[in-house]
Amino acid sequence: MAVAALTGAWTARELPELRVGTGVLEQLGESVAALGIARPLVVSDPGVVSAGWPARALTCLRATGFRPHSWSGVRPDPDAAVVHGCLDALTGRGGHDGPDGHDGIVAIGGGSTIDVAKACSGLSAHPGPLGDYEGLGRFTEPGVPVVAVLTTPGSGAELSRHATIADGGGRKFAVSGRWLAPKLVLADPETLTTLPAEVAVDTALDAVLHAIEAYLARAATPYSDVCARMALRILRDAVPPGPGTALMTGCLTAGMAMANTNAGVVHALGYPLTGEYRIPHGRANALVAPAALRALADAVPDRYAELGHLLGGTADLAEAFAALRNRAGVSASLADFGVPRADLPRLAALATAYAPVLRNTRRRFTEADLCELYRSAWTERRHHA
Repeated sequence: MAVAALTGAWTARELPELRVGTGVLEQLGESVAALGIARPLVVSDPGVVSAGWPARALTCLRATGFRPHSWSGVRPDPDAAVVHGCLDALTGRGGHDGPDGHDGIVAIGGGSTIDVAKACSGLSAHPGPLGDYEGLGRFTEPGVPVVAVLTTPGSGAELSRHATIADGGGRKFAVSGRWLAPKLVLADPETLTTLPAEVAVDTALDAVLHAIEAYLARAATPYSDVCARMALRILRDAVPPGPGTALMTGCLTAGMAMANTNAGVVHALGYPLTGEYRIPHGRANALVAPAALRALADAVPDRYAELGHLLGGTADLAEAFAALRNRAGVSASLADFGVPRADLPRLAALATAYAPVLRNTRRRFTEADLCELYRSAWTERRHHA
């Protein structure tokens, strides 16, 4: 089973509490206490540690009377071994807190950190290796609660009920369950002041594509449509991105649309580029998006044109996105990122494995079709508006 998000309506109990605004990070201690967590584990990665946000979080937790520990073993595109390392820290096998371990996780970072925390939460209530739970809804019991403290504008991981993990061989897979989403999300724009510019661009463009693919999805609903349109109205003026509440709000709103639909062909093409060449997820999606969106013009003409006008004042959505992407300084060619042309057929075969997102696309794509989309993205040069 490849990457997939649970679809269907959220319930009030499942919907994460979301707090956005300058200063919400200072509410961390009281928020964790209100969730009934007594022994939180702060999970992060070395880059976020260098930026100082876990130390800030630990200070907030200690001011509320907690004695928290931290674990910073997350790395980009984390695999199952990273999740099990987090589980060792959570349970005490990593040397923390004795046999009882921790009863909650504070995940500080972007999508990789939040996905590791969510997958670890699932394993806290289910025995065995993470790979045993690949697929939809395999985590059937609630694990320890997760609080997500964003240091990016919002990747979508903070709102979804699935976690995307690498298998160590370049393939990504998903684990999911109705309780897997964080209980609370704190989105403080101050944390964006230490975000590298390229990461901000990739995250913002990925959020735009979350909104677009949610609106074009077979699983789209009136609720997800409202979120998608709102997200694009915000993000079209926030790219290229700068720190601020608007960027966070736009990314989070796009995440709400995606969490209630699923991705589409853009993500199916993007995942192998990240797994094979370590192209960051948002950048990979942005590189293939114009070709993929252009291929959908006849499948969903009304929605395609509506989004084009909303994003860039043109009925051609692919051109509108290309113009937005180039305004953010993103090169338009896979060749520029070192992807060999000879690899394109193999990439197309890998993309076919992402069946749930391909089925969610309102056009059927064969392996040959996917290869042709990669060829278009390989040769496409910088668009000049």
